[in-house]
Amino acid sequence: MARRVNIMMDEDSWRVLQGLPRGTRSRAVNEAIREWSDASRKRDASARMDALRARLPAVETDRIVRWIREEREQRLP
Repeated sequence: MARRVNIMMDEDSWRVLQGLPRGTRSRAVNEAIREWSDASRKRDASARMDALRARLPAVETDRIVRWIREEREQRLP
């Protein structure tokens, strides 16, 4: 469901929005908000992963490869 909202914009953003054809302004704002939201979620997830990685001990690549191979072998019939 669509919602009508009032927002405050700086002059530069308003000029950009005015340059868009009528009918595309809402779509442009919606798309920009979605892109910003997705990027923000990815940054937050990355920061959480980095924090977790800093707390956990390092694991050698050979060990990780062994774990992956063992799991794959368990999945085979």
